[in-house]
Amino acid sequence: MGNETKSEIIEAGRKAMIAKSYNGVGLNEILTDAGVPKGSFYHFFKSKEELGVAVIEASVVENTEKLRQALNDPKLSPLNRLEQYFTWARDDINSRELRQECLICKLALELSSLSEPLRLAVRQGWDQWRVIMTDCLREAQEAGEIDPAHDPEALAEFIVYSFEGAMIRVQVDNHIRPVNHFLHFVFKVLLKVSG
Repeated sequence: MGNETKSEIIEAGRKAMIAKSYNGVGLNEILTDAGVPKGSFYHFFKSKEELGVAVIEASVVENTEKLRQALNDPKLSPLNRLEQYFTWARDDINSRELRQECLICKLALELSSLSEPLRLAVRQGWDQWRVIMTDCLREAQEAGEIDPAHDPEALAEFIVYSFEGAMIRVQVDNHIRPVNHFLHFVFKVLLKVSG
C-alpha cells in the first residue's frame, strides 16, 4: 500500500509538471489529483522539491530503459540503432501533436530557477544517456561506420545537447522541423557513413 501511494504521488506530480511546469503547479493540486491527503504525502516526501527529484528520477529510469533497449538491438548496426531511436522519438512526439511528454526536456527550460537537487537530478539523467550513447558510438567506430577520429564521449554529449535543444525549439515553434534538422545534420552530415 505504501509503495503504491508513493507511486501515485510521483505519477500525479509527473503529469502536473508536464502540463504546467515545476514552478507552475502547487503541491495541493498534485495531491488532489493523486487522491492523497497531505499527511500521507509527508510520510514519503519532506517537500515538493524532494517530490520533484523523485519525479525526475522516475522519468530518467523510464527514458534510460527505452534508450538502452533501442541501442542494444542486435538486428541493426550501431549507427542505425542510434538513428532509429531518434527517428522513433521524432515520430512519437509528432503523434502526440507536438505535446512535450519528456519531463527532463520540459524542466530544462526552468533550470535557471530550479534548486540544486533538481538541477543535479536532471544532469544525472543526461549523463546516463551520454554514457549509453558513447558505448554505441564506440561500437559504430569499431564497425567502421563513423570516423574513428571523433571523441565518442564528446560526440555523445553533443548529440544529447542538440536533441534536447531541438525538442525545446519544437515547443517554441510548434513544429517538428527542429527535430528533422537534428536528424539530418547529425546522421547525414556529422556522422555520415564513411566510404
